[in-house]
This record gives sequence, structure tokens and C-alpha cells, in this order.
Amino acid sequence: MKFIDFQRYKYSKFYKNVSLKKYKSISGYYARLYNLFSKTIFLIVHKLIDIKKYNFSKIYKSIKWEKYKHIPTYVVGVIVFLIIIYISIPLFFNYDKSKVQNQICQDFNISCKILGDIRYNILPTPRIILSNFVIKSINNKNETIGVVENVEIKLSLHNLLHRNRINFSTINLIKAKVNFNLNNFKKYKNFFKTKPNFKNINLESGELEFFDNKKSLTSIKNISFKYKLNENIDALILRGNFLNNDIYINLKNKKNKDNPSKFLMIKFMDTNTQVNIFDSKVGKNIISGNISSKKNNNRLTAIFDYGDNQIFFKHANVRNIFLDGKFSGIVTLLPYFNFDLDIDLNTINFNRLHSYLIALSPKNKKNLFRINKKINGQLNLSAEKIFSKRTLINSLESRLIFMNGNILIEQLLLSLGRLGATDITGVINNDKKYSTLKFENNIFLDNSKRFYNKFGIFNKERTSTSLFISGNLDLMNLRLHLNEISEDEKFSDEDIAYFEKKFNDILLENGYASLFNFLNLKNFIGSITE
Repeated sequence: MKFIDFQRYKYSKFYKNVSLKKYKSISGYYARLYNLFSKTIFLIVHKLIDIKKYNFSKIYKSIKWEKYKHIPTYVVGVIVFLIIIYISIPLFFNYDKSKVQNQICQDFNISCKILGDIRYNILPTPRIILSNFVIKSINNKNETIGVVENVEIKLSLHNLLHRNRINFSTINLIKAKVNFNLNNFKKYKNFFKTKPNFKNINLESGELEFFDNKKSLTSIKNISFKYKLNENIDALILRGNFLNNDIYINLKNKKNKDNPSKFLMIKFMDTNTQVNIFDSKVGKNIISGNISSKKNNNRLTAIFDYGDNQIFFKHANVRNIFLDGKFSGIVTLLPYFNFDLDIDLNTINFNRLHSYLIALSPKNKKNLFRINKKINGQLNLSAEKIFSKRTLINSLESRLIFMNGNILIEQLLLSLGRLGATDITGVINNDKKYSTLKFENNIFLDNSKRFYNKFGIFNKERTSTSLFISGNLDLMNLRLHLNEISEDEKFSDEDIAYFEKKFNDILLENGYASLFNFLNLKNFIGSITE
């Protein structure tokens, strides 16, 4: 550095004084020289080495391959031996229960505890097995929401020897029971919004039980569950048994930045019912869906929107052996189940409905009008045409309110065609020991002569009349008690007692079989008009 001082020279001036155009042809010269040299070398090698002179078959036969026939086996054996040694090293690790517990719980953002043992297993793939794994509630660490008999954590072969960090992408849950409290639905929903660091999850022989606080409602049993995720899509598949019906659930969440979408399909295999739920075009907080069900003579199709824990049925059709029509309205799921539905039926086949009532078991007949206290709401039901052997009731309109297990009949209007109409109001009170209908009934006859002629009673005057009846009907034992009967004036207690006795003896003698029998009704009308 003493003899050459690079800082003394200005290379920019030197570069300016050099004309590169003079040397432009040099690169072309060297390219031609390289091509000539390569061709010459190839010709010389080709002349010196004549492949046809060599007999490769003799060379192949001269080699004693028997000496080397075991080499592939040795190579494979060494590789297998090294792999076995590699995957067996974690057998000598001491897995600290608290560290494993904390890492898994942090990965899934949950509170959990390992009550059983921790062991390492090589087959079928390297994995850590946890026994008696307990999952704590989101908002109450003293409350258990899930217990898993065995948890298998599949380890990554790439990071198998990392002692301080368990690297895994898949976890298997075997014989798990999970409790789902409907009152904590919002908390569960907020938990999933935090996007916990889920892995691929497989579940075998699981059970999901639904609770209302501490009261068990129902459950899905024999659950087989798979949850897989990647950069483009999250997919969930669940199979199980719900209310003695095989159920299949498929959820897909596409993570497209420009057009993300979610799709949920629920199938009830035994009833051939399918529910599809997808993103709605109405708004961000609204999802849309459709329902289709087809089994034997039962048909159901519906289009709906869902938002704010409410299902909005925009258009729905229903058909079975009893009825045919359509419905619309709102069903509220949370915090309490409620509904407001309008059902407009084209037809009701009363003959088949009557046969169904007669075929019920005695226990089901007694509990026919018992409603779960959790089912509350309003139902507007109408039927344009009612078919029966003896056409007495042509159509109906009703407004019913379901409240805490009781049914309030705000209006039940029955059209008797050319005969007149009848209007019924009342309430069905249900308790553990009784189920009673308390009613008030107004009967309007446009032509009493035509009415009596229908029941074989002739020589009556053609007049219009109205009749008021009130009383109680024991729906468990099917016995009638009349409080009042009046036309222009109130009937006497003796007449009321007589009508009550005749009604019970004739129309309620054999329960529903005799109550809706036209011949019995004809005999009753004849006995009270003698």
C-alpha cells in the first residue's frame, strides 16, 4: 500500500479516455474461436474412441455381481436402522406434564389439565399420548366442559428432537365427551372470533351433550369428527347420531381475500333432510339458506335468512298425508326459543288425521296436547278446505299462543258451510297431573232447518239461531263438564247436566274414535232434541 496509492488515480478520467468501440469485435472473435475449438476436440475424441469397438456385454458378464447382490439390502437396512434410532430418541425424553399442558393450552387458547400419564409412541407414526385430558370452561376454570380419554399429538419428523418445543400439526381425540351450555352460546361465539391457533383435529367415539344451565336437553352420540385447515380453506366434517337419526355436517370456510365465503351443510340421513347455509347478499351479519326434506309422502322445502339469532322463513312449502300448504314467519333461537308463524294450508285430510289419533297409544293420547315449556310463540293457522267422510267443517282460521307449556286459543273459527259457523276461544292448561281445555263456544246457525235435516231431524222451522256454550274438557281422560248453555236465555242446571251426560255417554264413550264419528254426533243431536 506504500507503493501504490489508489486514491491518487481518477478512474473516471481513465474510463472516459478509453474507446470501447475499438474492442467491440474482440468478443465476436473469441466466440468464433470457441466454436472452432469445440468442433475440433469433438472430432478428435470421436476418432480416438469408437464405441462400436467395445463389447459391453462381455464387460457386464465379467463383473461378479454375486459379490454385490446384498449391497441394496445393506443400504436399505442401514437407512431403516438410522430412522428407527432417530424416531426412538424421544423415548428417553422426560416430558414435563406442566410444560406439555401449558403449551397445548396456549396453542388452542383454552384452559386445560392433564390428569393422567404422558407417554411417547412410535407406531404408527411418532406421537405423544395424553390420558385423561380435561378441558375447562371459558369463563369458569372450576367448570369442566370436556373430558377426553386419550389425546394423540402427532409430532413433526423435522423437529422431532426439539425437547423444549413440541411441534405438531395434527391432534387426535379418542372417546371425548363435551358439554355445550346454550346459555353460554355468545361466549363460545366470541371465543371462536379470537381465532385460536387451531391444528388439524380428528375425533373418534365422541359425544356432544347440550345443556340449559344444568338441565340436559339432548345429545349427539357416536361422533366422528375431522377438522382440516390450510392457507386456502378450513374444512370440518362431523358424523354422529342425533335423536336416533344419523347426522352429517360439513362446514367449509374459503379464505379468498377478494371473495371469502362460508358454506354449511347439515344432513339428517334417516329422514333425507338437508339444510344448506351460505353467505347472504342481504348484509354482512345475515346468512341465507334453504331446507329440503323428502321421505315417503312427507315433503318440506324452505328458503330462509338468519341473523341476530333469528330465522326468517321467507317462503316454505309443506306436504304430508294429513295436509298441504305453505308457511312463513320468524323463529327466534336465543336467548329463548320463540316463534311467530303464519301457516296457510290448502287442504286438511281429516279422515287420515282421525285414523292417526285412534292409532295412538293410550299414553300418547293423554299427552297429545302437552307442550314443552321452552316452546313459546304465536301461530296463525288457516285451512281453506277440510276433507272428511261427512263434510261438516269446510274450513278454519285460528290464532294460537304457546306460553310456558300452555296453549291460549285466541280464536278458532270453523266454517260449517251453508249451515253456519262456530267460534271457539279458550286455553289449554297443562300440569304434571292434568291437561284441561277451558273453552267458550258460540255456534251460529244460518238455517236451523237445514242443520236438523243433515242429522235426520225433520219438520223443524227455518230460523237462524245462536247458541253459547262454556265448559271444561279433560284432555287426559276425555270427559266434558259444562258450565253454561244459553240461547235467548240460560238453560237450567238440569238441562245442562242432561246434555253433559249424553255428550259423555255417546261422543266420548270410546275417546277420539267416538268423538269424531258422525253417526255418534247424529245420535247425540237426536237425543237432545227429542
